[in-house]
Amino acid sequence: METTKKDKNPVVWAATFEESKKRWKIRFVLVNLIYLTLLASMALLFLQNEKAKESLLSQQHEIDTFKTKERIYAILRNRGLGLSQGLDIAEVTIQQSRRLNLSMSLILAVMKKESDFTPYALSSENAMGLMQVHPITWGEYVDKLNLKVSAHAAFDPVTNIIVATNVLRDLYGYYKKTTKSEEEIWKSVLSAYYAGMTSFSQTGMTEGHNKYVADVTRFKDEFDEKFQD
Repeated sequence: METTKKDKNPVVWAATFEESKKRWKIRFVLVNLIYLTLLASMALLFLQNEKAKESLLSQQHEIDTFKTKERIYAILRNRGLGLSQGLDIAEVTIQQSRRLNLSMSLILAVMKKESDFTPYALSSENAMGLMQVHPITWGEYVDKLNLKVSAHAAFDPVTNIIVATNVLRDLYGYYKKTTKSEEEIWKSVLSAYYAGMTSFSQTGMTEGHNKYVADVTRFKDEFDEKFQD
């Protein structure tokens, strides 16, 4: 078969090759653009799904918090506390429970045992407020937490709970170093909260300590049931 001069011309071949290469480059760029667009779309969908999941989780968290507040307020309402004060107590109880990793039921159980949910309670030993914080302990923790409040603030439920829960958390940290089981740790924590660390270290577990721990534990179990309903 004969070939034309045009077919044999290297310049024509080169031009044809360059033209084909240009078309290939254009196709390559277009394909990659389509691929990148698809990847971007998939990433956007993924981010939107993640945001949707985060939004749902946030909404669920808010619903759970609202239900918990409702249950706490139902407990407090039976003690004659008004809506505003009851919701303040519920809010700070939830807040301190999460912040200090303390059981909400335990916080409420100590409250019930110490003052039967009476914000202005004052004991014969001058322990003050909802969770009956002793004046010396109050002064130490007001300074430690840099609260800038007077002793009278011990009768403010929010401030009282903030101080008392920090006391409980510090006692837990202290006794965790020397006590093996969780049950024994909390027996020591509650006994020291009840009588003071110095007194407890001198006497050890007495009948009074055992009764206090038993009462708080029973109240905690009752509140646990309410939160699980």
